[in-house]
This record gives sequence, structure tokens and C-alpha cells, in this order.
Amino acid sequence: MKKLVLIALMAVMAMGCKSRSYVESSIVIGMPESDFKKANRSAELMLANDDGTNVYRMISNSFIPKPEPFTFFYFYQGKLTRFVKSDRLDDYKFIR
Repeated sequence: MKKLVLIALMAVMAMGCKSRSYVESSIVIGMPESDFKKANRSAELMLANDDGTNVYRMISNSFIPKPEPFTFFYFYQGKLTRFVKSDRLDDYKFIR
């Protein structure tokens, strides 16, 4: 019984350390916004300007707190131009 509890605990911990649905190595500057949205369904649109600038936010959810839990993805005219990690929820307003 102890072994079963230990195995279950280890499985829960391993699942908690799993990364988000996106893998930063697969996110490439210049990728189309439609591909990004398909791969990262949990991304939230934070800003949409008339000039073609869109900013998406993803929040890292894990049991282990991270120093920079927010990642902002900047798109200009449908192409990813950059992404920035931050520790504040509303940094997309100040990072240009």
C-alpha cells in the first residue's frame, strides 16, 4: 500500500512539472498568428490595435512558483515579432 501511494505521489509530481502547451523552442519569430493560436489555445488576447499589433498573454500554471509566470507574445500584421517574459500581469502595456 505504501508503494502504491508513493508511486501515485511521484506521478502527480511529474504531471505538475509538465510545461505548458507551448514549447518556446517551437515558437519562432515570424511565425503566423494563426499557427500560434492553434498551438496555444490558452493564450489570451490582451491588446488589438488598429495598426495590426496584437498582444497575447500566457500564464504559467505550475505547483512550483516561477519568478516570471507571464509571457507576452507580440504580433505585427499577423507575424510574431517578439515574446517577453515578465513577473507583472500588465507589463504588455509598458513594453513596446
